[in-house]
Amino acid sequence: MGKQLVEWRDDYSLGLAEIDEQHKTLLDLINKVWQAIIDRSEPDTVIALLGELEKYTVAHFAAEETFMRATDYPAFEAHKEAHQTFVQRIADEKMRALEEGTLSIDLLHFLKDWLVGHILVADRAYADFTQRSNNGDSSFLGRFFKRFF
Repeated sequence: MGKQLVEWRDDYSLGLAEIDEQHKTLLDLINKVWQAIIDRSEPDTVIALLGELEKYTVAHFAAEETFMRATDYPAFEAHKEAHQTFVQRIADEKMRALEEGTLSIDLLHFLKDWLVGHILVADRAYADFTQRSNNGDSSFLGRFFKRFF
């Protein structure tokens, strides 16, 4: 792979192993879409990669939202709304790309900037909340199971 649009940095880590791995995968998917555009790949290839990013994003956000509900995160609704806005932007751009046969490089900068900003601010807030309220357990599943079992 050539130059990446975004690379994982240690300060993106939330200390929640499963969520951090999902964030790494999201960044990898953004980089794959970026590389396909740079390589002037067929529009179908780029759109398929964007679809993969969209699908993974929806699954990741569902995992985060389940975690936030399980830990009674007080800013859950605002966080969920931010997720919905992001997913809608991907869906809108995918539709536009299907109609026009091209994908905007601006979209990828938006995705990168939004995701990094979201990890550093909104996700950091719920990670900090859960660490304070769950005795520092860094496992997403460990916290979930402690809560219910």
